[in-house]
Amino acid sequence: MPGISPTGSSGSNIDVKGLVDKLIKAEGGPTVGRLDKQEAKIQADISAMGAFRSALSDFQNTLGKLRKPEDMRKMSATTSDKDKIEITASPEAQEGSYNVEALQLAQAQRLTSDIFDSDLNPIGKGSLTFQFGKIDPQTGKFVPNAKATVKTIQITDTNNSLRGIKGAINEANFGVRASLINGEKGTRLVLSGENTGEINAMRIVVHDADGSDFDRGGLSRLSYDPTQPGGKGINMIESAKAQDAVLRIDGIEIANANNNFDKAIDGVNINVKAVTGDHPVKLSTSFDVAGVTTAIEDFVKTYNAMINNVQNIAGYDPKTKTAGPLAGDAAVRGIVDQIRRTISTSFGGINPDFNSLSSIGISTQNDGTLTIDSGKLRHAVEEDMVQVSKLFARAGSATDPLIRYVKADDDSRMGAYDVYITRLATQGHYIGGEPAFGQSFQIAEGKNQLVMKVDGVTSDEIKLPGSNYTSGQEVAEALQRAINSDETFKRNNVSVSVKYLADQFVISSKREGSASRVDVMSSGADIRDLGIDPAEGLAGEDVHGTIGGEPANGHGQNLTGRGKAAGIEIEVLGGKTGARGQVSYSRGVAEQLGGLLDNYLGSSGLLDTRNKGYQHRIEDITHQRDDLNRRLSVSRERLMKKFSNLDETISRMHETSNYLTNQLAHLPGAGKPG
Repeated sequence: MPGISPTGSSGSNIDVKGLVDKLIKAEGGPTVGRLDKQEAKIQADISAMGAFRSALSDFQNTLGKLRKPEDMRKMSATTSDKDKIEITASPEAQEGSYNVEALQLAQAQRLTSDIFDSDLNPIGKGSLTFQFGKIDPQTGKFVPNAKATVKTIQITDTNNSLRGIKGAINEANFGVRASLINGEKGTRLVLSGENTGEINAMRIVVHDADGSDFDRGGLSRLSYDPTQPGGKGINMIESAKAQDAVLRIDGIEIANANNNFDKAIDGVNINVKAVTGDHPVKLSTSFDVAGVTTAIEDFVKTYNAMINNVQNIAGYDPKTKTAGPLAGDAAVRGIVDQIRRTISTSFGGINPDFNSLSSIGISTQNDGTLTIDSGKLRHAVEEDMVQVSKLFARAGSATDPLIRYVKADDDSRMGAYDVYITRLATQGHYIGGEPAFGQSFQIAEGKNQLVMKVDGVTSDEIKLPGSNYTSGQEVAEALQRAINSDETFKRNNVSVSVKYLADQFVISSKREGSASRVDVMSSGADIRDLGIDPAEGLAGEDVHGTIGGEPANGHGQNLTGRGKAAGIEIEVLGGKTGARGQVSYSRGVAEQLGGLLDNYLGSSGLLDTRNKGYQHRIEDITHQRDDLNRRLSVSRERLMKKFSNLDETISRMHETSNYLTNQLAHLPGAGKPG
């Protein structure tokens, strides 16, 4: 009989591994294909969303130059001779041109002593008291600089040489630098003021241990006291005079203690470097029209790039009949719609001259991009930069020149609001009684002390200089200088004004509002004779009024709106009670778009949330792949075992077949015919 042929590895000839691989592929193939397709779509979405985010970020970056009014209203300042006069301008400056002459540079005082035989020999003992100020040309009295420090240097056996005095002065570090000049005949002490200006001239009062403070012996040789009659207190040589810088601006002379004039013209800083002589320097300020125009053009350029990017990733191309990866995406569509609505914002109630972007030459085309009429834009910027800035930046203004817009909250509503003032802010003040001196005011040392509390700050002991004052006004001026020279008050920015009115001294805080107050805590006998007794003064009052018809919160000179004007703050600088015009507030296009994009692009914004969603979906696909691989691994193991067993069975059957074939072949008659 014919034999049975073995086929596997053990005779079955079955490719178990290949068969199992095909079965596993057939089982997992559809799922793998589905996951691959899903992942490819998500990766395409991630790439498209990244491109969209990048376009939004580029657009956001161009808004930075347009969101703040001070950035838009940048001024360019020019000088015809920068070697003599430099100029810078802030956004508060106005356009203009000025003819400026520098008549005199500011200078610090320098005093030089007589010649001493040696810088090591003892001079004398006592003290040197340094004051800074100037001499009143009418009265001949010394007028102290209230902002300067009075410093006393003690001279003892340890430092009573020129070298020792130099070291003591420099170590005290109070605004005077001491140096020594050695010549053939001896040594001189040179004292140089560190601050320029007439008000920073030095007065050196000597208390000499030898009992004579003005002679030319001992420590008195360093005296410099211009208040003494006949010049007997002037024992040092003034080698350089303390003087102010003097400018003539369009014919008007202005003096300043240093060479930097920052208040002569609002918003303009003038730095004088040299005297101009017969040739005035022309200074001019103007808005940076080119810079603002470029910033607006960049804004339009990046906006258009963003719109084109959106069209590529979320639009539909009718020619190729293909849609972008984010076509129909609600988030992308919502973001773009909000940006477009913001671009179309109307500012008619706030900015009647330029009430929309189209009014300055920026128009929307059919494809959603913007186009610029360059001539119209430049004309608008040149005509009224302030109004143009309101179209883009967060800005506020008041129609009354004595009302200043301060700020608004992020949630404040745009609009124009009527301002009505029912009470102006007042200063806290103290009113003294009638002086006991009559027409003359004699203040003695030891009876001249005073302690005050101003705006909640208590002074150190204040001393009114002892003197025979000729009038109440003269006392008021001296008392004001003494109070404002108090170190504690200076550290806390506290100051007062003192006036002599109707035979009474009135001390008023420079601050306004309910936190403003002047109290006299204690006073010496002669101060009490001035009518200034320990007593509480009257507190100031906050400004009261309405903004937008609703009562506002007053604090000092500032009013903060409530209700529909909530968060809008103004400062009432003066004027009268009653209707005071309007205050307007706007959040321009760039400011609104900036806030919008900050929310979208922030760490917890919509795009960040969307990106996290993509990552979670990728992670989910990874988990599905892992689950599939585990399931297929189990199936593979099961099938391998099953087919391996089958292979073994077939192999045994082949062996049995071979055995039977062999046995049958040896039976009697096997292989014989019939």
